Amino acid sequence: MNATADNSSPSKSVPPLWQVSYEQYGLRNNLEVLEGKQNLLDLLQPKINQYGESTAFSMGAAKLSFVQLDIASRRFAAFLQAQGIKKGERIAVQLPNILQYAVVMLGCLRAGIVLVNVNPLYTHYELAHQLSDAQACGLIILDGMSSAYDQLEDDVKAQLSVVVHCSIDPNVTDADNDISLLQQINKLLTGTPINKDLKRQVKFAHIMSEYHADQYQPVSIERDDLALLQYTGGTTGKPKGAMLTHYNVMANVCQCYAMFGKAIEAGRSEQIKILNPLPLYHIFSFTVCGLLGIYGGWEDVLVTNPRDIDGLVNTIEQHRPHVIPSVNTLFNAMLNHPKFASLDFSRLALSIGGGTAIIKAISDQWQQVTGMIINEGYGMSETAPVISFNPPGITKFNGSVGLPLAMMAIKIIDDKGGSCAVGEPGEVGIKGPQVMRGYWRQDNTLTFTEDGYFKSGDIGVLDAAGFLTLVDRKKDMILVSGFNVYPNEVEATLTEHPKVLEVAVIGIEDDHSGEVPKAFVVKKDPSLTSEELTAFAKDRLTAYKRPQSYAFIDELPKTAVGKILRKSLR
Repeated sequence: MNATADNSSPSKSVPPLWQVSYEQYGLRNNLEVLEGKQNLLDLLQPKINQYGESTAFSMGAAKLSFVQLDIASRRFAAFLQAQGIKKGERIAVQLPNILQYAVVMLGCLRAGIVLVNVNPLYTHYELAHQLSDAQACGLIILDGMSSAYDQLEDDVKAQLSVVVHCSIDPNVTDADNDISLLQQINKLLTGTPINKDLKRQVKFAHIMSEYHADQYQPVSIERDDLALLQYTGGTTGKPKGAMLTHYNVMANVCQCYAMFGKAIEAGRSEQIKILNPLPLYHIFSFTVCGLLGIYGGWEDVLVTNPRDIDGLVNTIEQHRPHVIPSVNTLFNAMLNHPKFASLDFSRLALSIGGGTAIIKAISDQWQQVTGMIINEGYGMSETAPVISFNPPGITKFNGSVGLPLAMMAIKIIDDKGGSCAVGEPGEVGIKGPQVMRGYWRQDNTLTFTEDGYFKSGDIGVLDAAGFLTLVDRKKDMILVSGFNVYPNEVEATLTEHPKVLEVAVIGIEDDHSGEVPKAFVVKKDPSLTSEELTAFAKDRLTAYKRPQSYAFIDELPKTAVGKILRKSLR
């Protein structure tokens, strides 16, 4: 790992470019709340104590209060410590949006364990890479979604000192708010017995019954200690872990609260409810829904299966959330549900769009139905994630991704490394307290500029009011329903097929997902078919990464030095 520039202390004053806009929207360029805070628990524990019996997370009819979350997370932290897992070691968490995720998340943070988020839909190839690269010593999985773990090679499984199995009883339809934490958790858990010969495997319910909150031993956690390894794609063709510290993540929580959290709460006496259809393993949901919700004392309404649009719309009808964060494709799916337009949106205070560009027609239709525009923002795994946001108070869709958050700077960089003029496009450079320390086990020499700006790979423009608009991507990343797909990873996988000579992958427009991958293939064996490649990819790549179409060509277009010209393929 290479040391990187210090991103924690940019200029104390708001850059003049967006000074007027900050004043116009009542924003302040300080994070005084972070003074004296060393880690996420310093930030969150006072809020957990304050909100006590209020609901922190709900899933259907089942709920966990802040008190219950506090106790359960201490129990989980005590379990980790009892297994000899020490501060700084990595635990992979491969869970969808269920109550146990919140307990595991907070328990890991308490114990100083580095949380490694893993998509539950990953194939065993993808899971093996992430476990091996992160050097994870534990894995948390959901029974029923554990096939990737089951298929792991023995040497990968051997590195795991503990595997925790979580389960959900699909028959649970009611929950009594007065039952004890243990009863509450156990009511959600069921499943097949664990092989007793594998002592490292344990049920989540067993942890909740056998370990106690007072067994947890507090650890000293500093600002620069890692909180997350958040995996994202890279030029090597394999995902790489963005090293996010406790300070990175808690700074972004406070930046988001300053940018839009206060405005959501203004003039409201009831508890804020934030709908959460986005997976908590994704950094957008992790910070904006999970941690910001705890910090604000909000109820995080978990949606385990957002593909069930009927269930999602019914959840909105039941809870009437104040905040709806989503991606363009899901906003569109909700709008096209026959029941959606008849719902009561009188409590809706903010609709947050991210992950991929929001289409103006969708935002306009959303505003017509709900009375609110979709406030679009910009973020990356490397920035914990939010970089900029269109603040509350903006009443018309503007096509930008908003103003930079507090205590940070954005510089538009030209090809020579200099600063672009207002209105001139260039690569977006980011400096701020939320910017990662670097990529895990990678050479970070080219990741930052000499003066400490993270090089995003996105092409953007700053206007005279300080609003950022993204105009292109320097990288060849494909955005499928808000998820990053990196062509190099897909290409590296497909070229493992014995009948493939070369592959190039690009993104093509798709009405449903925004973009989908398309593969151009040069055959090594003339008998190769697209059906063979489809089956091969299905076994090795998560669904959103798989090419939706294949084109066979005799030769890939390349530069004089052999670099594939994806632009020519487009």
